[in-house]
Amino acid sequence: MEAVAEGLWALADYHEQKRDIGKAVKCLEAICQSPVSFLPIAVIKTRIRIATLLLKHSHNVNQAKFHLERSQVLLKSIPSCFELKCRAYSLLSQCYHLVGAIHSQKQILNKGLELSAISGDGYEIVFGLLISA
Repeated sequence: MEAVAEGLWALADYHEQKRDIGKAVKCLEAICQSPVSFLPIAVIKTRIRIATLLLKHSHNVNQAKFHLERSQVLLKSIPSCFELKCRAYSLLSQCYHLVGAIHSQKQILNKGLELSAISGDGYEIVFGLLISA
């Protein structure tokens, strides 16, 4: 199934380069909505990518937030994936800011800082991602 995910990611890249963001998002959503299970990491990467496209090219903050919150649920069960967790925290913080959910934004930023403290050497990555949000 990973070959299918990689094919859909490549097709999404193609549509994104052609500036057809709607088709790119549809390719990626096919992974999330598939009745066949993909590895959690593939779904997480896909949801983060969908959220990134939505935030960059549309005003659909709520849909981006939905995908990021779903990726957070999946990320909780995976002990590694430090950079993906940081990216998800950063983007979710941005979504919360855009919808005016300041308390939720503070909570997610604190989770990012806690993650950096646990990992020790990842402080620079987290700080850079949180600053870019």
